[in-house]
This record gives sequence, structure tokens and C-alpha cells, in this order.
Amino acid sequence: MDLDAAPVPETRVISWEAPPGRMDPVRRVVRGGRPEASPAQGRSFISKPPPPLSVGATETRENPIPPAPAPSSDTEPEVFRQLRERPLDTATYEQLADFFDTRGDTARAALMREIVEALAGREGPAPRLQHPPLTADERAGLRHPGLRTPAGELLACAGIALCRLFPAQGRAADASEPLRAVAGPGAPAVLDALHSSARILSVNLPELVLADDDSPPFAAAHTDKPRLLVGRAIIRQALSAAELRFHAGRALLSLSPDLLALRAMKGAQLLRALALLSTVLKDPKDSSADAKLVRDTLSPRALERTLELLEPGTRDFKASSLVDAARDSANRAGLVACGAVGPAVTVIRARRSQDAELVELLRFAASERYLALRAPR
Repeated sequence: MDLDAAPVPETRVISWEAPPGRMDPVRRVVRGGRPEASPAQGRSFISKPPPPLSVGATETRENPIPPAPAPSSDTEPEVFRQLRERPLDTATYEQLADFFDTRGDTARAALMREIVEALAGREGPAPRLQHPPLTADERAGLRHPGLRTPAGELLACAGIALCRLFPAQGRAADASEPLRAVAGPGAPAVLDALHSSARILSVNLPELVLADDDSPPFAAAHTDKPRLLVGRAIIRQALSAAELRFHAGRALLSLSPDLLALRAMKGAQLLRALALLSTVLKDPKDSSADAKLVRDTLSPRALERTLELLEPGTRDFKASSLVDAARDSANRAGLVACGAVGPAVTVIRARRSQDAELVELLRFAASERYLALRAPR
């Protein structure tokens, strides 16, 4: 992440609150105060744009855009309400697929049927592997709305500095054997999944190191620099290619500053690091080793922005909610990297996660944002 880059414009989508359908406009990106039609629309429209919001604008969900003209509540298909009430009900997605078929909307119908197959545990369509690399805006859109807050932007600005204040210790730091294709029978497939996922997400691969134990498949860590630890179990016997890409996509997005601070640091470490960061920033004459580390890590612009975000970002700081948002953001990246809903659902169920994690993944899978990423470009 370029800490000196301009704020990412807000992207609003129709998501689960109003499931995908032919509604105009279905997706609007605000750039410089100028609304643009989505590629799916194929036409421009004139309207008064909403005030542009930065990444740090307070949001609690993927905000839907009301259709123009907005329909009354009694015109909404009943199946939309059923989906909100029963997000894991296979029959509801089947009804949605039939609904989109009646409107000639084959792309959305196919997506709903893919979700049906995934929830039923059946093999779905082949993963989409020829996906063009994501743009910076598209990659930013993978972040869960829970990170699009002052606290999330603070971590995006200062996450690497926080990790350097409390670098990984123990096995994560001691592991030194690089991952090579000859490391085990599954190593070539693992390397292929990492390179494929890095290309799709348009990110650079970090240092790849073999862990001392078997799990998890990939773990993001920060010692003197970000690195990925590769579990030895998948080197001995690799998972399917799509499941490997799901794990790889999750891990690669987790190397971004905000997710790295949330996923690589323990809760107590994160809070102590934030307190130390506050002390350093509020005393420009501080010449301690910690102060020097922070100032060496952050550019002058990032330092200035971090100081601006410090008070609003640490007010009512809810680490557990941010950690959940980081997990869900990583799952979104995994879904895009693996190219199909089925492998993503399989992995999450195999981890015996809470239903909330699966619900959030399907919320994204059924959204306009994910549909746009599946469309040929």
C-alpha cells in the first residue's frame, strides 16, 4: 500500500440489502465528485453526485444505491426479504436464480446457482483463472466496511510502524528455510497458487519461508519485514489448486498494513503499540529508539495523516470488531483469487468457523461488487 497515495474514492454497491438485479444505477463510483456509470450499464446518466467520502468515512455496511426511481417497499420481490432472513438457505438462492432467469439476466442467475452448488457441497463450474489483475480501486473494495472507519484508516497509515514496534517472536521469527519447488511434493502447486494469486490481486510476493509446523497453510508475519510462513502440511500433500489460491489470496491481502497489524499482532500487543505510537507522535522532540523507528517507517505525509487520525481512530477502538473485519476482507480476497464460490465455502466449512464468517463471505459473493469482478473485461 502506498501511504502517500491519494484517498481511495468510496464505492457504493447494491449488496445483500438489495440483492443483485437489473436496477439502474447498479453501481456508482465517485471520482472527483463526478459520477460514472458502471460497465454493466453501458450508458451515462446525469444526477447530482453525493459528497465524496474518503476511506476513513464512517460506514457499517456495503451501502446500497437506491434505484432511480426508488421502488416502494411493496414492489420488492419476496425472495429478497427471504434472503436477508435466511442467508444460508439454498432454496432461496434457487428462487433468486429463477427470478433473474425470468428477467433474462443470465450472469446473475449463474452466480446464484453457483452459490447453490457451493452450499450443497456439489462441484460447481470450473474456477475462472483468466482474471485480469485488480486495479487499486478494486483491491481497496475488497476491504470490509468495518475497516472503512477512522480506526481502519489509522491502521492503514501506521500498521507497518505498529508491527515494527512489536515484531514477531519465536517460531515466526526463527524460521529461515526459504520455500523452494524441491521442498516437497506439494511445493510446486503451492508456488503456482501464490504466483497466480499475486497476479490476480496485483500485489508483490513477500519473502516466502517454510514454517516449523504444519498449519495454517499460510500465515502473515512481520519480523524486520513482512513475510509469509508456509505450513509444512501443504508441502507434503497439497490441497486442490482452487483451495490453495483461496488460502494464498487471504494471506497476500493480510500483508497490507491494516490487516497485518490486526492479524499478525495479538490484541494486547496492538493496544500497547497504539499507546506507544500516541506517545511518540505527541512529542516531536522524542529521540528514543521507538520514536526513531516510527519516523523512519512513515513518510512525512503518513506521519501527518497518522497524527490527524490518532484521536478519532483510537476513540472507542474495538479491536475484536476490526479483527473480524480483517478476517472477512481476507476471505474476500481469497474468493477472488480462487475464482469460484465452491472452494471458498469448502475451506471455511473445513475450518469449522462460525456461521457469521460464512454469511459474510456469501454476502460479498452475492454482491454487485463481486459480480463486476467476474464479468469479462
